[in-house]
Amino acid sequence: MAISLFTASCSSDDIVSPEAKEQMLTLTVSAGTEDEAPATRAELTESSKSQWKWESNDKLMLVITNAGQKTVHTLALKSTKHDGFSAEFEGEIPASSITENSTYRFFYIGKTTDGSADRTISASELSAGSINIDLSKQTGNLADLKRNCVLMATGKVVATSNGKAVTIGSIKLKNLFAVAHFAITAADNTPLTKVGLRGKGVYASANVDLSTGDVTGVSEIGTEIDPETNIFFNGKTDFYVTFVPGNVAPSFDGYYAGSYSSVVTSTPETRNYDASKSFVYYKGAKAKFSVSGTQQVAITNGNMQYVMPIATYTYNMRAKTLEANKLVRWKNSVPLKIKGTRTVHPGYYQLAPEQWETAIPKTSRTNADYNIETINVGGKPYASPEKYRIFDLPSWGTLNNPTLLKNSFSATSDDIVNQYDYGHMLRVGNQDTRVMTSDEWAYLMPTEFDPWLPNTIRVWNEPGVKAAKWIRCHIKATSEQRGDDDVWLRGCLIFPDNMPYSEAKALFKESNVTFGRKSNADDNETTFDKIRNSGAVFIPLTAWRPSGQSVLKQWGKHGNYTTTSRNWVKNILHVRITPSFGPIIFNDGSDSNQGCATRLVQNY
Repeated sequence: MAISLFTASCSSDDIVSPEAKEQMLTLTVSAGTEDEAPATRAELTESSKSQWKWESNDKLMLVITNAGQKTVHTLALKSTKHDGFSAEFEGEIPASSITENSTYRFFYIGKTTDGSADRTISASELSAGSINIDLSKQTGNLADLKRNCVLMATGKVVATSNGKAVTIGSIKLKNLFAVAHFAITAADNTPLTKVGLRGKGVYASANVDLSTGDVTGVSEIGTEIDPETNIFFNGKTDFYVTFVPGNVAPSFDGYYAGSYSSVVTSTPETRNYDASKSFVYYKGAKAKFSVSGTQQVAITNGNMQYVMPIATYTYNMRAKTLEANKLVRWKNSVPLKIKGTRTVHPGYYQLAPEQWETAIPKTSRTNADYNIETINVGGKPYASPEKYRIFDLPSWGTLNNPTLLKNSFSATSDDIVNQYDYGHMLRVGNQDTRVMTSDEWAYLMPTEFDPWLPNTIRVWNEPGVKAAKWIRCHIKATSEQRGDDDVWLRGCLIFPDNMPYSEAKALFKESNVTFGRKSNADDNETTFDKIRNSGAVFIPLTAWRPSGQSVLKQWGKHGNYTTTSRNWVKNILHVRITPSFGPIIFNDGSDSNQGCATRLVQNY
């Protein structure tokens, strides 16, 4: 059945105002949808009020393109007829913008994602020629479909008399998206608390081309079950989904009371990742970093993270081509009914999507503590998989159970230590990765007092320059990203062996930066864009977790990174990076159960 008009109020300020003395026309447009004809009407009878009617304050957007420049003009609702299935809209347009018998596009763009305001077409969107629709926060409610809809029609405009204009006949708007109606139950009738949506062809947002009406998916959600990116319908099992037209193979995950706690101790699975997406690259090749006089490594493009296991009642649909302006369901008022089978999704190790990203909390504060929410399973505390889903400060020795917060591990030998290297379970290009030793970290980031820096490839020896190839720095966020801290994210930037000094300096806002042990993170400002794809490695100052505790200490001030080295009391050593002037401690003693961050490497 053809889906028709979603009821919503939407408006947009005119982006380009006509000149003060320009002749204006009063344009009157009769607009309806396929629902206007009783024979094709697709009423949703489960709603007490039809969702397809025009309502008070609805508006149309007329987009006009002249000489490559787009303007948008608002037409307000004037009157309705046919029980609200058609309406008359009226608004002022510049006479000079209208060419007799040319075809123009009319849009109905609905409400904002939260439904609190009418959606607008911004100047930047008009310049780009498209608008973005957020599909990630769909509620599944019938009445909220208007937040995701974009309707479009084309029509010819002709001038009449007395400064007026009309379209030739009424225009028929059609939805540019597809909608489907589902209802899910558990195969064994276990009550479900929420439903997650993922799958191939499922998108978090979409761009609508203002010149053609074409819809293009942006940010495909992917096939992994992941509460941080999946679309969720909370508290309901009967729901509507707005899809980008095209080939779609959705998966539905029904969550229940034991989705997290019942599998928290499951053994993680080994994952293999694409090398082209997993390492820092410089000049088209994996960036090379010397960690001894004879060994170079590639460093992963992000800290190691553990994605926790989940059990759900899952149903995977076969791929189907969905057309725009279509409603998919079983029959009138009856959704597609699906039954989910209980499925355990194992935990696994991954790399953070960006070098600066951390899991708990998502953003870094200066010298702050953070309490981790926990659950108790078998009398032992675990980081809550329902609260976080991703964990990145495990204790050494918890390779098969990394969210366990109280663990006993004794580093009695190098062989025992190496058995628990996280790189065994996070492979890149079908090869193991590994954790560096404390000596390798020290070679990578030399801190001897100037001018007694070692004569190695990890030091620039250029005319007038002798400096270590690393620097303490910070990434400063915009006001939209963060509003409470002047310095948003502190860390160290480590430069490849063959990067010139001048190229490294160019990554910073100011030209008078100081490298090596004399650097201060608060003095050297850089940006996400400058770091991304630069070839340099960013090591964020995360935090440290005291032995067996559920608190992260000194977030944004201490970067404690684990090593595969051990001390005489049979504890793992870690690297302690601080934001201020002075050397880095590469052989700091850890408690047996201390939680640290991890950055992995792979030998050349």
